[in-house]
Amino acid sequence: MKPLTPHSEVVFSSTLDGVHQGMAERDYRAEPALATSDLKLMENPKAFWQRMTKQTSFQRTPSMALGTMFHTYVLEPDIFTKTITVCPDEFADRRKKASREWWDTYGENAIKEDDLLQLKRMAKAMRELPEGNKVLDCQAEVSVFSQTAWPMPSKCRIDAYDPTTATVYDIKTTAPGGAHPMAFRRQSKALKYYMQQFNYCHIAARAGLPIKRWVWLVVETGGDYLAGQYEFAPEDMVQAGKETVANIERLVDCLEFDQWPDYTPQKSQILHLFY
Repeated sequence: MKPLTPHSEVVFSSTLDGVHQGMAERDYRAEPALATSDLKLMENPKAFWQRMTKQTSFQRTPSMALGTMFHTYVLEPDIFTKTITVCPDEFADRRKKASREWWDTYGENAIKEDDLLQLKRMAKAMRELPEGNKVLDCQAEVSVFSQTAWPMPSKCRIDAYDPTTATVYDIKTTAPGGAHPMAFRRQSKALKYYMQQFNYCHIAARAGLPIKRWVWLVVETGGDYLAGQYEFAPEDMVQAGKETVANIERLVDCLEFDQWPDYTPQKSQILHLFY
């Protein structure tokens, strides 16, 4: 892979290296290193450039917010207890004056009792998986940085890491029905979870953190609160590596020439709809 010679306003200037325990999520996200979520955007360089230069912003959905809260609930219960306030039933109806006053005071970090019950049901479903309980004894939210994994500084944040077995447990929340094997397979391909696994393992290896096994714990957010535990086939990582390297090489070229093409930069693309 050729060296990085950037001529773009997109800059990765982080100097952090190695494994960092206890780093706050906001500090991790603020560190200017290449994350996997950024790298996935290189399927369309224009999208990457717009996001990195803040021409567009990442839109968090309610389902993403629920996923983040569930991660905190099961992986960092002390932080959840300190930062989240559960609204008593008597103040749940915001049409009442007393309720509005309560939510004005606590609303930014408050949830309803029904929301807490939802989190408890999700946690129960996860714990009933073959290895769902193991995350409780893992190192949680491990931030990893590398100066050498790729031509630019890179980073990843591991949900749960078991140092005794060098196993990563990654928690994914999904809508009802999403924990079914075929549904998770489709989701994994659409959101490129396989690229996440490859890139995390690559960055961690360069940072001196061995990963021998990667387990996905998939938990539904409602309905029957079903869950599934999955591992990708080894041959999937071969394809993941090819796609990751291709995106890195594309990024290096874009940084060198400061050109960020859209889907069809030169002429119309012929689409074959029926064959």
